[in-house]
Amino acid sequence: MSVWTVALAVAGAFFMLAFLIGTYVTWQALGVLKWDKFVFDPDGHPTRVLRFLLSLMGGFFVGATAAAYSLAWEALRQL
Repeated sequence: MSVWTVALAVAGAFFMLAFLIGTYVTWQALGVLKWDKFVFDPDGHPTRVLRFLLSLMGGFFVGATAAAYSLAWEALRQL
């Protein structure tokens, strides 16, 4: 196994961890939102699916931000 393979595996694991944490935090944040102002049935199935998809999108952005921050930190260490 080469060093690059291990580095890619660690970066992937870091992104997945940041993605899961971001998805959880986004899910909790969207739970506080008053959905009755946006949809007709705030407790219905379509609203839960919308909340889930928005949570996944928020988790992806948190994971991408964490990965970009980590990459920038490594680049600064190389200077």
